[in-house]
Amino acid sequence: MFHAIAANSSDRPSGLQAQPHLVLAALPQPLLVLRPDRRLLFANANANQLLTEGLGQSRASHLMSIGQLDAMRLGELLALAAAGSSSRIALWFTPSLATGWLHAAPLAPAIALAADWPTSSVLLAVHLDQPALTQAARIEALTRQCRLSQAERQVLLLLADGEAVEATSRHLGLCVSTVRSHVRNLLGKTQAPNLMQLLRWTGSAASLPH
Repeated sequence: MFHAIAANSSDRPSGLQAQPHLVLAALPQPLLVLRPDRRLLFANANANQLLTEGLGQSRASHLMSIGQLDAMRLGELLALAAAGSSSRIALWFTPSLATGWLHAAPLAPAIALAADWPTSSVLLAVHLDQPALTQAARIEALTRQCRLSQAERQVLLLLADGEAVEATSRHLGLCVSTVRSHVRNLLGKTQAPNLMQLLRWTGSAASLPH
């Protein structure tokens, strides 16, 4: 896979300059190094496994998707990271409903130079959720990570407790149309494909990374 290509390329300097590949390869979370145009320069074994299992897709040595993030959204995140702005976004994997987080950050210039990668290279780290947070704690974490408003948080808490949109509107003293507007905002901010999947995720008892 891409780790072998990156580590064994004939035009890559040897010796100390190969060490970044060894360091990244030894880390437990899936890691990928890309150009801003989504071209894959390196993927460690766990990232290759993620792609093999269909949780992400690549084509012609370019990353096409991870979870619900398509090529366009990945391109936006990579452009931000290449410009110096890190991003952290929730991931959703269908049809399994597994969840996780993607962290996109500029690759340290010293690492890029040592590995003979462009200084505009971006490091993507995928964090797959492990066990057990309560539903309330998960929603609080989602509120922080996705910057939900208090109104959006209250709507999500009630919907996650099983209340319908109409009952939620009565509980909060809001119009049904206002609650539906909050739901649209929740889906946009969390990148959830639909409300059902968002609610199933909040009750999945999988833990968020800190």
